[in-house]
Amino acid sequence: MRSDTQTITIATKPKEVLSFVGDGDNLPRWAIGFAKSVRRSGPAWIVQSGHGEVPTLIVVDEPAGTVDFHMQPAPDAEASAYARVVPNGEGSEFIFTQMQQPGVPDELFEQLVAAVRHELAALKAQLEVRCPL
Repeated sequence: MRSDTQTITIATKPKEVLSFVGDGDNLPRWAIGFAKSVRRSGPAWIVQSGHGEVPTLIVVDEPAGTVDFHMQPAPDAEASAYARVVPNGEGSEFIFTQMQQPGVPDELFEQLVAAVRHELAALKAQLEVRCPL
C-alpha cells in the first residue's frame, strides 16, 4: 500500500495547532479539498465532501501530539489519515500521512496528495494570519 507524508512549518505553538486540527468544526476552514461542511453526529462528524457524506471520527491524543482521522467514505470502506504536531523552535511542524486504500486508483491517490498540499497551506494561513480588525 502506498503512502504519502507531507509536512509544513507553522509559526504557532503546538498546543494551538493540535487544538485547531482536532476540532471537527474547523475542517472546512483548512481541509478545503475534503470538507465542504460538517455536522456533529454523536462522537463523530458527518463531513459533506464533494462525493457525499463521510462519517469521520477524530481522535486526539494531546500528550502524544497526534490527531487520527478515521473515515468511512462508503458503507463497506474505511480510510484513515494521521497527523502529528511537534515543536519546531517557537512554532510547530505539522506532519500529515495518508495511505492509498485498496481499490483507489493511482490517479485518484495523486489527486488526494495534491489536495493535501493545498490543505496544509490553508492550515498554515488559518493559524498564522491574524486579522487586525
